[in-house]
Order: sequence, then structure tokens, then C-alpha cells
Amino acid sequence: MVPDWWTLCWSVVSGVLVLAALRWYRFHTHFSRRGLPHATPLPFVGNMLDMALGRKSRTDLLIALYNRFRKHHYAGVYFFGMPFVMVTDPEIIRTITVKDFDHFTDHNDMINADRNDNLLQKMLISLNGKEWHDMRTTLSPAFTTTKIKNMFVLMKETGQQMVNYLSERTAEHKGSSGNDVLILEMKEFFTRVTNDVIANTAFGVRVDSLSEPNNTFYSMGRTITNMNALVVFGYFVSQKLMKLLNIPFLDQRAEQYFRSVVADTIKTRDKEGIVRPDVIQLLMQARRGELKAEEDEENGTSGGRRKRLTDEDVAAQAMLFFFAGFETVATVLTFCSYLLATNEEVQRRLQQEVDELMQKSGGQPSYEQIVGCQYLDMVVSETLRMYTPGTNSDRKCVKPYRLPATDTCPDGLQLEPGDGVWIPAHALHHDEKYFPDPERFDPERFSPENKHLVKPFTYIPFGVGPRICIAQRFALLEMKVMLVYLLSRFSLQVVDKTPVPLKIDPKSVALSISGGAWVGVRPRC
Repeated sequence: MVPDWWTLCWSVVSGVLVLAALRWYRFHTHFSRRGLPHATPLPFVGNMLDMALGRKSRTDLLIALYNRFRKHHYAGVYFFGMPFVMVTDPEIIRTITVKDFDHFTDHNDMINADRNDNLLQKMLISLNGKEWHDMRTTLSPAFTTTKIKNMFVLMKETGQQMVNYLSERTAEHKGSSGNDVLILEMKEFFTRVTNDVIANTAFGVRVDSLSEPNNTFYSMGRTITNMNALVVFGYFVSQKLMKLLNIPFLDQRAEQYFRSVVADTIKTRDKEGIVRPDVIQLLMQARRGELKAEEDEENGTSGGRRKRLTDEDVAAQAMLFFFAGFETVATVLTFCSYLLATNEEVQRRLQQEVDELMQKSGGQPSYEQIVGCQYLDMVVSETLRMYTPGTNSDRKCVKPYRLPATDTCPDGLQLEPGDGVWIPAHALHHDEKYFPDPERFDPERFSPENKHLVKPFTYIPFGVGPRICIAQRFALLEMKVMLVYLLSRFSLQVVDKTPVPLKIDPKSVALSISGGAWVGVRPRC
């Protein structure tokens, strides 16, 4: 006779299997039950198998899904364990992100950590609803043009520090080899440069990560941004399991380091009355309610209630600024340097504009002069189109909403609170319908004569609507300052190690060049 405990175990296992089968059925048929065109998912990975196995980059996978469904205006895709409605129609994107924003105010909870002890969940990008709106209203005055202009001098310090380092290195290299072309892996190089910009402008810490490669600030920055691919994959598949296993998304030692940097800085400044034109100072002012709202037509946060910031809030927003300015800006500068090296005519024209700027300014360009560089803006804009660090963005439905009717959904699609929407920015940027010959680097797309031809909501490198990146103007200025200083003294060129043609690394979590972004840096005569 079978023992009773075997019967009990079998009953429990059978119950679990039935529940798992029911859950899989609901997940697998999430879109088919609504009559929506979709990509059939696999268990755990959804439509991301090639990405999970390192066979295809996230950008290439996104373009493949977009091309498969773009004629439908919107379709269903599965990002690991999360179903999303991918919207391919710019007019519907406009409606969701701007016109009917009150139905899509939140991001999806991709990493749902404990709000009480994780800075990640206190960052502006992670907040939802009124909590997000109040925080955005509080922070917006810190990121207006006037405030960013005040941080310009700190960016220039890092730009000068960068060219001084390169001058020394190229001179040493020529002395030892007779060749003044210094071969650099540009992602590593620019990561150190942007680290120093953020350290100086956000945390009030002066570092030189090129000359002092092992400084603590840079080491901790690399630790917290170089996310373990298995950890990221685990959180995408099952956040509950990762929390049960007590595996944090961010490195706890590095997170604690940045907490302490912010806390010590605030304490010192409060005690000694130190004032600097940096982000920490602005956040301290916001904490005291001293920041006054200025005109900020891009943020769309008028009428919100100011939130009283805690030290924890200040640390979280400083960390968000670090994430936004450290990895993403370094990525854009890396691809831009590669594109300039492989497109010599574009580089020559840009250097001509930079030379005229430096001559007029006596080598000390002003904020207005750099912002006014027309061709520089065209080059940066085209780089952002081709290689967008934020491959896609998302929104979460918070009120019942019906998407407009299409040929495949004649009655439209009913969305309920909790349903996710995907906005495939990178794929839109590579759609030949909006950008002819999209794989060609052509800054003329963004010339004064042509940029008005770009269809609205097809070029969205910083997101779109009220949840657009709050620090986009800071990021753009940082890129332009570094490029002006670099190209005023050096030229970029293809070397034997330069990967031609460029291929995106399918095994990297971040957008990066397969084989490394190796470029030659040569002093200008």
C-alpha cells in the first residue's frame, strides 16, 4: 500500500503543475485571446531567446520584431516574462506619450526591489503616479538651461584635463616608437572621461581617471554599472525568485559607497557653507525648497506639488544622474568617435567648425558658442539616431484605454491597468520610411534645411513626452564639450585594430561594438 505521504506529495506536485500550466496558458495566449498579431513566446525568455543566448544583440532583435509587425501599427511581443504591446505607428506613440499621457504615466516595474532599502527604487525613473509627478516637479528647476549653464565650467575643466592627458600620452608614444598615433579603445577612454565629468558636476568630487586609473570613484562606478548579465537575466525572468535568493540587482558595496559620498558631501557643505555649481548643490537647494521654477517647456510638469527631499532621495537622484551620464554619454561618444574616424570628410568639416570656434573664443569657448555649433549638433544628432543608448522605452497603462482601430484590430485594442506598451526608438531610427538609407552616417539629415522633414515621434533618442529624460540637455552639452576639446587638438583615424564594418556585440548588456572600439588618436599639426 502506498504511504499517505506519497499521496500527499503527489497531490501537491499535481496541483503545482496544474497551476503552472494554467499560468503558462494565460501567458502564452495573452495576445491571441485579444486577437492581436504577436510573436509566439517561449517559456522564461519570451521572444528574447537569441538575446539570452548571445546570438543577437538587443538592437538587432528589436529591429527584427519591428520589421515583422510594423504594418500592423501595434502588435504583441514578450520581453522575457513580460508581455508588451509594441507600437510602431508614430501617431499612436504621440497619443500615448503626450495627448493621453494621463493613461500612461508610469514605467513598467522591470526591477521591483524593496522601496525601503534600495536607491534604485527611489530614483525618478522608477517612481510612479503622483510620487513621480511630485519628484519631477521638485527636480525640474535643477535641470533648466540656466542651471546647466552654471555647470558648464566644470565640464570644460574635464575637457582640458582630457586633452592634457592625450598630449602627454602621444608625446611619450612618439618618443618610444617614432609614431605619434596612439591607439585607444574608445569606450574605455570615454567611460573614464564621463566618470570625471559626473564626479565633478554631480558629486562634487574631483578625480582624474585617465591619469589615476584605479581611483575609488571610478572603480565603484564601473562596479555598479557593469551589471552581471546572469543577474540581469534573472531579474527579467523572475524578480520574485531573485529576491527570494537574496541576489541584489546593484552591487551593494558600490551602492553604499555612493550613499556615503553624497551623505559626507551634504554634511560638509552644510557645516562649512560650501557652495558649488553642481548637481548635489541643486539637490540640496531642492531639499530646502529654495529652487524656483523656471520656464521648462520640455518637461511638462507644471502644476505639481513640491516634494520635500530626504537625504536618501538626494542620494538616489545623484545616482540616477550618474547612471545617465556615465554609461550612456560614454556610449554615444564612443560611437561618434568611430563614425568620425571612418568618415574623414565629416570629421574635417566638423574640425573646421571647431577651429573657427576656438579662434573666435581664444581657446575658451563659451556655453552659447558651443551650443551654437550647427554642424556639431548635426553630427551628435545623427550619432544618436544610429546608435541610441536607450534602445526602447516603455509605458504602463494606469487607466482603461482603447487603442485606435487598425486593419488587424478593427475595434481597436482594449488595454487595462498594468498592461505594458513598448516604444521601439532604435527601430524607428532605422526605418527607411523615415530615414532613407538608415545605415549610412549622414549628419545632413539634421541640417537646418532638412531637420524639419523628420517626421515627429520618429526621432526620440531621449524618450518622449513628460517622461522624457530630465537631463537630456546636460548630456548633449557634455557630449559637445568633450568633442570640441578633443577635435581641436586631435584627429581620429582608422587603424588595423578598428573593426570595419562595425558590428554590435550581441553578448553585451549595454550597446557596444563587437571587438572593441579601437581608434587611432593623432595630434593635429
